[in-house]
Amino acid sequence: MSPRRTPTVADCRRALWLLGAQPPLDHAGVLKAWRARVAQSHPDRHVGDERREQAAATLTRALNEARETLDWWIDEDLDWPAPGAGGVREVRFDEPEPWPEREPAEAVAPVCPLTGLRRGDQVRLRPYDGDLLVVEGTEVDQRDRSVWVRLVDHPAARADRVRLAAFSCPACGACAGPAVDEPTIRPCPDCLVDLRRLEQRPDEAARIRRAIEARARAGESMAESIGDGRLADRARERRRWARRLGPAGPEDLQAALLGAFSSAWERWGERPVREA
Repeated sequence: MSPRRTPTVADCRRALWLLGAQPPLDHAGVLKAWRARVAQSHPDRHVGDERREQAAATLTRALNEARETLDWWIDEDLDWPAPGAGGVREVRFDEPEPWPEREPAEAVAPVCPLTGLRRGDQVRLRPYDGDLLVVEGTEVDQRDRSVWVRLVDHPAARADRVRLAAFSCPACGACAGPAVDEPTIRPCPDCLVDLRRLEQRPDEAARIRRAIEARARAGESMAESIGDGRLADRARERRRWARRLGPAGPEDLQAALLGAFSSAWERWGERPVREA
């Protein structure tokens, strides 16, 4: 569980269980426990066995979220939960429990690699203060290679005139108005670009961390300007998270960033869009 909402005592107890850690802990203790568990569960240890590789990837994401939960718990100076029956158990990956089969997922709209948009996204046209429009798709004009965004019940517009609206990024906290009851929770285009760069160039991790912190700061200001406390809280939390990663070494920093990006992608990329 990543602290997208306020962690509970049960969340903290689960995080301790996942990392095989005993309280009290400091940040260094959490990092040590996380490193030990990730070393056991990394998907590269199970190359060639698709089922175990997928299970390892799922467990690694859970370990990243457990680390975030415990770091948040320490920052808030909360009392550690009393251990449950039998104390905190150790997580092993020697013989993983079978992972339940998923129901066949509904088809999801593809993401345009040139714009970061997909069908169903809410957008505004320049000067970005008009009504919300819904993306139907994107296409490239072969004559001049310009990218166009098809819109529902509205003429197509060049991609450089289209901007995401009424959304919040769970990875960096960037957001945009107008204030609506249910803003879209999705990675921002900058985070999608940074994810691709991070996978190809691990040495970009420090720059990407700084960029996330800057986008979170801008997202907090934007959320406050449109009067949406939920989006402001998310941006503020992502800024604190990015700042905590400042002292991390290159490998730990890359792993933490990949975990955050992957979690953000899954929450959005695997979710079928609602028909406009």
